[in-house]
Amino acid sequence: MRSVESILVCVLLFIGSPFVFIAAGQEKGMEKGGARAADSKQTNDQIEVKEDRFSGATTITLKPQVILDKPDHQITMKIETKLGEKGLDRDDLEKMNALVNFESQTKSSVDFGDQELHFLIDGKPLNFERENIRPNPYASERLKPGFKISERFSEIFDRSNVEQFSKAKRIEMRIGSIEFTFPQTVVVLLREYCTKVLAQQKVVKERKP
Repeated sequence: MRSVESILVCVLLFIGSPFVFIAAGQEKGMEKGGARAADSKQTNDQIEVKEDRFSGATTITLKPQVILDKPDHQITMKIETKLGEKGLDRDDLEKMNALVNFESQTKSSVDFGDQELHFLIDGKPLNFERENIRPNPYASERLKPGFKISERFSEIFDRSNVEQFSKAKRIEMRIGSIEFTFPQTVVVLLREYCTKVLAQQKVVKERKP
């Protein structure tokens, strides 16, 4: 009698186990879906779009992103593009100037060489209208713990540069003797940002009488 009961219990467990696996799979799927949604929200949170009804301008900002992260050296990048200001003619609307600010924080002095900024986008050089970046004399007052030196630089990306970044899969950068590759998460964000800027410029042009 006991053996019959044992067999029945085993059968019931065997029949019920697929439902357990299915439920577990669905739960994991929900967790992954939730993670994807969170990632998407986080990505969108890094890009800010503001419209000024007084000036008619739209400002699109990519919040500071860490592009180099070493124990003794960190570089962040922030981009701001302003489109559609009042008083611009049709030719000016075709132009685009994305102001890119870089901030370097180090534990000791770093030689940036001739202070020329170079990019490789999927192995191809990015060409700038100007050759040299501009040092910013105002160092950050918020140094990371243990870091002693802060330096800032700025560059202008024109429309052709923005178009290249909007399609980039790999981004390499060199300043002086320092060479590094952008984290893939930043590459994805930069693509999204540049795509948004190009789309917004089209909207501004269509809005202009």
